[in-house]
Amino acid sequence: MHHRPLLLALAATSLLGSPLLLAAPRAVDSRISAVTVYTDRAIVTRTARLELPAGQHEIALERLPERIDEASLQASISANAAATLLDVSSAAQIAERSDDDRLQRLDDQLREIARQQREVSDRNSVLENQKQYLADIQAGTSKPRQDQPMPGIEELKSLLQLSETGLERILAEQRKLEEQTQALERRKEALENQRGSLADDGTHYKRAVLRIATEQPAQVRVQLSYTLYDASWRPAYDARLRDGEEQVEMTYQGIVRQNSGEDWSDVDLTLSTARPSLGSAVPALTPWFVDTAIERVASLASRPAPAPAAPRATAMLDMAAQSKVLAELAEMPPPEAEVSAATTSASFHIPARATLNSGGGAQKVAIARFKLPATLRYLAAPALRETAYLQAVTRNTSDFPLLPGTLNTFLGNTFVASGEMRAVMPGEPFELALGGDDAMSIKRKLVKRYTDYTGLTGGRKRVTYEFRIDVQNNHGSAQRLLFKDQLPVSRNEQIQVTLLEPAGQGFSREDDGRLQWDWNLAPGEKRSVKLAFSVEYPKDLQVSGLD
Repeated sequence: MHHRPLLLALAATSLLGSPLLLAAPRAVDSRISAVTVYTDRAIVTRTARLELPAGQHEIALERLPERIDEASLQASISANAAATLLDVSSAAQIAERSDDDRLQRLDDQLREIARQQREVSDRNSVLENQKQYLADIQAGTSKPRQDQPMPGIEELKSLLQLSETGLERILAEQRKLEEQTQALERRKEALENQRGSLADDGTHYKRAVLRIATEQPAQVRVQLSYTLYDASWRPAYDARLRDGEEQVEMTYQGIVRQNSGEDWSDVDLTLSTARPSLGSAVPALTPWFVDTAIERVASLASRPAPAPAAPRATAMLDMAAQSKVLAELAEMPPPEAEVSAATTSASFHIPARATLNSGGGAQKVAIARFKLPATLRYLAAPALRETAYLQAVTRNTSDFPLLPGTLNTFLGNTFVASGEMRAVMPGEPFELALGGDDAMSIKRKLVKRYTDYTGLTGGRKRVTYEFRIDVQNNHGSAQRLLFKDQLPVSRNEQIQVTLLEPAGQGFSREDDGRLQWDWNLAPGEKRSVKLAFSVEYPKDLQVSGLD
């Protein structure tokens, strides 16, 4: 019995000295050093530096976003002496509630806004009363009482001027009061949002706990990475054609959005086109069975059923059960192939360090700028719109895959149009639409349209159209213009369409009635072409599609 206190003391001393019992995790400062943004997520890397004595240690990187993917948590260490990362885990963390002084200041500001709102409301009531007084004066002058004479002309003029001046003043002041009301409401909403975030039970975060063993004192560098799904990026392009140049200047940009709950300040940014959501392996096909409905019902009936809540006979299905299974079979969608539009991936490391605040809206970061050789031409369809559109036929001579994204086009420093860029791989040719250009003039005019009757007895009706297309190149250099028009296409053997002009060479004709001209125009050159055709059919045949 005398040895029991001594044994307990020795046991306690042994446990306290054991390396398995660690103190509370040591919180260390970390900073976001690098971010890789994908089209649907981001991988964030944090870095921390610290000095550790020999032994086992638990360190905590705190205030990580609450919505991190815990399964993606990874850590690595490097040190100037032997050090081992034993494990990494995450845990919930709640920041302490804000101090009462800040809440008090916000409450004081909200009370002051409420007072100002009452003043505005009271003043508006006074103005409404004045408006009603002016209305009563007007009513009294236009419809006086029986014992009251009608005012004279001069008196009416004075009353009208007084009413007009007073009403203008009242309405002007009410407009100012309305602006003040809106400004006070915006200020009140902002303060209430701030107070709401301060007055709750604290801000929720995650923290990562790393267990590290060192054989001797060491300077340790820790890197922690995790995935966030509240971030994305998409490509955007500016295509600029400068006057006198036969090359297009392309500016490749990334539009980055992030609402992760943490600010990325002065980080090493990379934009990746990889799609982690697709996985790394080809999905496995399952057998696609085709069977008659009755045999399928029998197969479902013979399949072992899960344990029911109450036992029942399942030897065969009654008619109601068969109808239900048949209905389910009818609603089953056909198997679909899983198709990926991504043919390649690339990573764009942004040379300049970037700052992207959470919830700060879209932000552009420059990826690259390069020039592409281009052959320029104009395209037009004057029957639809009398505008010539500039197009650059080019090739992606850069090392970058051009991914689908928005495309803004400029002629010099003038914004022309906005469109979409398709996916273009390095070395692949493509076309850039550069918008309408008024310097290439094209006009289409209906010269005449007339109807006559043909045949020995005049039994056929013929409608003839004649158009003139006028083109002028107002540029100081030669330009190429491709423009199209069309003939009606007959879907009935009784309806005959005949091209009258132009005749011979100089244009191409397709089976669907489209005609195309390809002209090279000298500087300032004017050129015209006549398009004439006739549509002939029995006069008592009702024909649709003619103007």
